[in-house]
Amino acid sequence: MPLAELAGLAAALCWTISSLMAPRLIQRFGTMRFNTVRIAIASAILLLVCVIGQRFSSQLWQHSEMIMLSGLLGIFLGDTMLFSAVHRLGPRRTGVIFATNAPMSILLSWLFLDEYLSFSQLFACGLVLTGVIIAILFGKRSAFKEDKSNHAWEQTKGKLSIGILMALGGALGQACGALLSKPALLDGADPIAVSALRVSTGAIALILAYGLFYRHKKPTEALPFWQLNASDFLGIIAMATIGMVIGMSLLVWGVGNANVGIVTTLSAVVPVLILPALWITTGQRPAFGAWLGAILVVAGAALIILH
Repeated sequence: MPLAELAGLAAALCWTISSLMAPRLIQRFGTMRFNTVRIAIASAILLLVCVIGQRFSSQLWQHSEMIMLSGLLGIFLGDTMLFSAVHRLGPRRTGVIFATNAPMSILLSWLFLDEYLSFSQLFACGLVLTGVIIAILFGKRSAFKEDKSNHAWEQTKGKLSIGILMALGGALGQACGALLSKPALLDGADPIAVSALRVSTGAIALILAYGLFYRHKKPTEALPFWQLNASDFLGIIAMATIGMVIGMSLLVWGVGNANVGIVTTLSAVVPVLILPALWITTGQRPAFGAWLGAILVVAGAALIILH
């Protein structure tokens, strides 16, 4: 079903936009408070859409435990770790590590859902992942050395190893979350309702964690609530709508109607989509490797869609 597979690309575009909006907002809100507010807003929007559209059904509640576990792993843990990595490593370098969610999803769907990919599909997925890695690792001049003249998004904050582990944890969380939501979708549950339950579970867990553990541990660079302005709150509402309400719903719908590995592989092209946007934002033109990677990603995606 080509449209379902294209949902992975559409989700990637949504996440690219939200990733570029994230660094400034994370710095002003603080990572945990940023993620808590963002997910809570997305949850409220999704629940409102489901109530108005009467999207909740018996199929959803039959799989509620698995969907809620999906929300804890994919939203509460996965998303929190992902944006912690974005804060530490920047969107470009986080992207190449987070792209490992695609092979993780392929392996998990093979082990637990008996989903198999043909040789040509595996080859196409390999092209996409190879293109992503080339585009990020060689997508910037002097990519392997820290340079004080680099844009702030290219500098490491804290330990590099912690940032890498955060990005890998985020990738594994999303891969597990996508896998756990599939049975409900195959049983006929509405994708937006599934997304609403997942995100709401993550929101409740984040609110509890923030209130119990993080509320009094605000990072020194984050601003108090009363110093945040209207543009900060409008930005986080826009991020919640684009990245979680639209992007996550598209991914859930794609997972329910196509192979988990293929959809997540296509959603892993976020880093390549980020490159031209970073060129515009930072004024630093990506190197030849970025364009070579982009060509491989486009070729691989075309093979998946046209197969």
